[in-house]
Amino acid sequence: MTSKADLLLHPIRMRIIQSLYSYQQLTPKQLLEILDDIPQATLYRQLKTLLDAELIYIVDSKQIRGAKEKVYAVNQENLGIPDQEIESTSPHELTKHFMAYQSNLLKEFERYVSANEPKHYKKDGLGFSQITLHLTENELEQFGKELKQLVGKYAQKQPSNHRVGRTFGTVNIPQLYRGRDL
Repeated sequence: MTSKADLLLHPIRMRIIQSLYSYQQLTPKQLLEILDDIPQATLYRQLKTLLDAELIYIVDSKQIRGAKEKVYAVNQENLGIPDQEIESTSPHELTKHFMAYQSNLLKEFERYVSANEPKHYKKDGLGFSQITLHLTENELEQFGKELKQLVGKYAQKQPSNHRVGRTFGTVNIPQLYRGRDL
């Protein structure tokens, strides 16, 4: 049986989910326009996989010249990886999942920098950074709630001619060294 993480971290499925999440509802034709480097047969195969796994669902079906065109949306309630799956994942498997996550971000980064000149990077908001936060468990929980609320506020904004989609990825890695008062 395929794990939820394997389903979600597949590069093409991840791009499909991100597109559906951004645009709320899309037909396969619209997805092909957005994901123009993905062959049609591959897109349909991955849509079926996501549909079977209940990660997306059909919100509408339109009759187009004798054929039914489905409209898909993300099943947001089913996107999370269950605690039981996380707790039973080996360190090797979890590292593999993290590498798939990083690889997807790297491919998106490469697509952007390959298509744009360096003079556009700053204006377009391209960037990456790392910072260490020293937090108690309660502070970490509060930070997570506030970050989710803040990101959620902006994630609700619909794509338009005036808005550029930007990928925002987060990683939280606890340090092995626990600080002490110095």
